[in-house]
Amino acid sequence: MKAIVTAIERITESVGFLTALVIIPLVLATCYEVFSRYLFNAPTTWAFELGYILTGTHFLLGGAITLLRGSHVRIDLLYARFSPRARAAVDMTLYLFLLLPFLVLLCDSLGEYAMRSFESGERTGQSSWNPPIWPFRAVITFGFSMLALQVAAEILKCVAILRGRPITDQAEG
Repeated sequence: MKAIVTAIERITESVGFLTALVIIPLVLATCYEVFSRYLFNAPTTWAFELGYILTGTHFLLGGAITLLRGSHVRIDLLYARFSPRARAAVDMTLYLFLLLPFLVLLCDSLGEYAMRSFESGERTGQSSWNPPIWPFRAVITFGFSMLALQVAAEILKCVAILRGRPITDQAEG
């Protein structure tokens, strides 16, 4: 079980690192747009659209690493007072019966949506640049798939805690 969790967390960390790099083209495109618009009075037709696509990519692909590092917002007035085993039981129940089934259904629907966009040649329709939308929809599907994979790792960690053998060398943020 530890090997599976370690493998999933390595994948999550790798995707998280690559996701962090998405900020670079986002900043470059935004700076280019600002200079082009205000210094040369020649706004671009693509920077705004690229900006929201890259921002969405950054946000969606960051979900799994955020879960791994325990950085999602949590209101824990009672939860913080629970024992580690009780917290593991609560987490496992919510992950297993609420979040994971939702993510599986969502990924299935999003995958079909991306495929239909690819097959139809659908475009964004947001600017004169008007790029194909299917790559971004594929990224959305991949982001939620990565989150589902990390949820599976979290479930395995909860099982280990409930069995009295916690996986202690988890990746820490």
